[in-house]
Amino acid sequence: KFFIKNLHNDGSFPILLKIISLRNVFINQLPNMPINYVNKLVFDKKHNLVVLEKGSTSKTKVIGGFCYRFFKKKEIIELVFLAVSTSEQGKGLGKELMAKLKEIAIRLRAKSIITCADNNAINFFKKQGFSKSITFPYSLWVGYIKDYEEITLMECILTVNLKYLPI
Repeated sequence: KFFIKNLHNDGSFPILLKIISLRNVFINQLPNMPINYVNKLVFDKKHNLVVLEKGSTSKTKVIGGFCYRFFKKKEIIELVFLAVSTSEQGKGLGKELMAKLKEIAIRLRAKSIITCADNNAINFFKKQGFSKSITFPYSLWVGYIKDYEEITLMECILTVNLKYLPI
């Protein structure tokens, strides 16, 4: 059984263990990301974490998740990291995580999600409604959203009345 949960860094030992487990998934699945950079963002309280766990309600294992930041005044979400453990890929879990992110974005009244897609993940993001065409004005996101080499900046424009999670 799979569980998707918001992870609030309250500094408690059980939560820190989950954050470390999620960080390890990001490091393993995103090998081009410097470890210090991943550490900095997953422990930064300005960033939000959602964890994907597998197991029973009493014992679970972190197998994926995502890290994002909401820019309220800009009405955009930056998807910083999204990853699923290799052994769990191909089961639609990345799609479920993306649906959860879109539901969060709609609830926060964001108009779009912007991400720096690793060139190996462009097809995944296209299937999730992202485009290489950025409609959000450059002046509103430059300096806020990191832009890296060997990535493709992509945007998903949100539809407010659309339910992204299964009923």
